[in-house]
Amino acid sequence: MLFIIISDWGYENDGPSRWSKIFPLCGETRQSPINIVNSKVYARQKIGNITMIGYDKPITMKIRNNGHTARIDITRGDVFITNGGLPGKYKLLQLHFHWGSDNGKGSEHTINGERFPMEVHLVHYLTSAANVGEALTLPGGLAAIGFMFEISEDDNNEYDNIISKLPQITEYRDGDIFSVPLAEFAIGDLLPNNPCHFYRYFGSLTTPSCNEIVVWSVFKEKINISERQLSEFRKLMTSEGGHLQNNFRPVQPLNGRVVQANFNVADTDVSI
Repeated sequence: MLFIIISDWGYENDGPSRWSKIFPLCGETRQSPINIVNSKVYARQKIGNITMIGYDKPITMKIRNNGHTARIDITRGDVFITNGGLPGKYKLLQLHFHWGSDNGKGSEHTINGERFPMEVHLVHYLTSAANVGEALTLPGGLAAIGFMFEISEDDNNEYDNIISKLPQITEYRDGDIFSVPLAEFAIGDLLPNNPCHFYRYFGSLTTPSCNEIVVWSVFKEKINISERQLSEFRKLMTSEGGHLQNNFRPVQPLNGRVVQANFNVADTDVSI
């Protein structure tokens, strides 16, 4: 996940293993993504559910290929999350996707070692911060929610608006002026119906500069996408002219961090 404009990094040729040489925070101890192991998750139902405000209202957005992902920026409309154990109220800034060259990989987070074909991150910043820049310096300054995708036989029609614009951003072009407007829709339309079960931990941006200021909520509920639709993401190009695929960081060590869940996790009897 990223919304800082930084160019000296990539995923090709084992790129993530070298990020810390240029961006020291990428070598710190509270990094993301992680492998979530159900048997080691603390069930903590009193966390409650995340309240999603404005997720049901159509808003104005634009999409672009920034050389690392397909990123959707909010241009008009207020969308927030709060409650669910979050340390404040957060406003949605952008969402973006991570995918693989085949269906056996693509997601950044893994569940019990399983990687999914794609993952979407919805990035929110703390509303009590003066601006996004200040939020990047605050513990818990960002709240990201992640959803995994699974392959379905039928298209997910809620994604037609996005998929139809991907051919217009196939090539990487530097600058926001190359963003393509999307028809208005509600962010909640992209998500499963009534998502409420999530894993929670504290980590970082999964891309440079890897700031360790992110409250992560990785949802159990998954989003359907067809093979045809996913193939459109795989046609995007990097700034070097290669296919934009496998844009995911390897999982990082927990280093003693606790992973919680707001639901009874299978295969664990640990609760608090």
